[in-house]
Amino acid sequence: MPLTLWEILIWEFDEAHQRWIPVAELALPGDDGDMVHAVAWAPNIGRPFEVIAVATCKGIAIWHVVLDPESNGRPTAEKVALLPGHDGEVWQLEWDMGGMTLASTGSDGMVRLWQSNINGIWHEHASLDCSGAQS
Repeated sequence: MPLTLWEILIWEFDEAHQRWIPVAELALPGDDGDMVHAVAWAPNIGRPFEVIAVATCKGIAIWHVVLDPESNGRPTAEKVALLPGHDGEVWQLEWDMGGMTLASTGSDGMVRLWQSNINGIWHEHASLDCSGAQS
C-alpha cells in the first residue's frame, strides 16, 4: 500500500535517548491523501541545503531541507517546485551522481530529465518515450 504524503517524515537518531525521532515533515496543507510512489534524496555536493524529490499522483514535488540554527538545529522543509510533466502516476525517481539532474519514469511510458536553472526554476531538460507505441 503506497504511503500518503503526510507520512513522509525525516528521522534523526537521538543519541541521548537511543531512539529515532521525526525531525521534519514533507507536507503542506491540502497535501494529505495524495499517494506517494517514490522518494529520492539528491547527493549533496556542497549546497547549504538538501534536495528531496517526492513522486505523487499530482507530479513530482521538489523540497529543500535546511538545518535551521534558529529552530534548535532542527531542519526546516520548503516545497520549491511541483513538476507536473507526466501523464499519470510517477513511479520512480533517480538523481545523477552530482545531485543536479533528476530522472523520472511513470505510467505514461516516458523517461523525463529535470534540472533547475541558476535561478532555481525547475524545467524538463529532456524526455524519452519508452512506451513502445508506434505512430
